[in-house]
Amino acid sequence: MAFIGLITLSMNKIGLKKIGSSTSEKSFVKAASPLVGTHWTLIELSNTKIPSNTTSNGIFFILKKDSTVSGNGGCNTFTTRYALGKNNRIQFGEMVRTNVSCEAIAVEQKFINALASADHYYLTGDTLLLNRGASVNLAKFVGVR
Repeated sequence: MAFIGLITLSMNKIGLKKIGSSTSEKSFVKAASPLVGTHWTLIELSNTKIPSNTTSNGIFFILKKDSTVSGNGGCNTFTTRYALGKNNRIQFGEMVRTNVSCEAIAVEQKFINALASADHYYLTGDTLLLNRGASVNLAKFVGVR
C-alpha cells in the first residue's frame, strides 16, 4: 500500500450555528466516561460494525475543554471546533484535515459525514452515540480514558 508523502489541507465547510433546545427532548443519565477529554473510538457507522483492523491509525476523536476537536478518520488527522447545547445537542464546525489517501478512505468519508450531520449525542456508560435528530443513529463510539 502506497501513501502520498505530501500532506495538504482540505476544508470541509460545516459551520457552527447557534444551538437551540426543545423542552420535549429527552435528557439522559450521567455517563461513566465524560464527553469531554475522552478518546472516542468508532465502533459503528449507521448501525454497521467497523472492524478494529479497518485502519492501523484507528478512527477516533477527542473533544477538548477549549471547544476544539482533534482526531483521525483512518487516513487523515483532523481538527475542528464543537458546540454543546441543552438536551444533548452537539454541532461540529468547519473541519481542517490532512489529505492522504489510504485503503480506508471510504470509511473515513462516511465518518466525516456523520460528524458533519450529527446534532445530538447520547452517553450510556462508556458508549457515545451521535445522532441526527432523536432517532437516526449516525455513529457509535466506545470511550477510552
